[in-house]
Amino acid sequence: MATNKRNSKKSNSNRPANYVIFTLMAIADGEMKVSASGKPYSFVRAFLSQGKDKKTDEYKPSVFFDVKAISQDEDVSPLVQAVADIENKDRFTVKGCIAMEEWTGNDGEKHQKLVIFAQSVEPYVFEKEDEANAEEELEGEPA
Repeated sequence: MATNKRNSKKSNSNRPANYVIFTLMAIADGEMKVSASGKPYSFVRAFLSQGKDKKTDEYKPSVFFDVKAISQDEDVSPLVQAVADIENKDRFTVKGCIAMEEWTGNDGEKHQKLVIFAQSVEPYVFEKEDEANAEEELEGEPA
């Protein structure tokens, strides 16, 4: 079946160029806080495993992210609550925009981290037959 380029562009027109979908594993419990402007926000630290190198059978370096959700007003949104409810070692799929946050620490050094500003999160559940393979694939050494 042929696709209409005009229609396919329209369906993705609300997605920014940096829109990502990742399945991650949390390395800490989610947390909720309130910003100086009074808006609740939540975040969780998680990683993306790149799996094993087929030649050396060693794990490739993992990629770490903070996943954040911010309420539009003073009420805790369902998305902010969902991110706050993620527990250590939970696997979840996040859809959102990726960004680099930079700051200067108390030591005067510049620091950076990758952040995914969540538009949605959902638990990730393995299919029975894929569970053993996926467990191995998501294992790794968090840095």
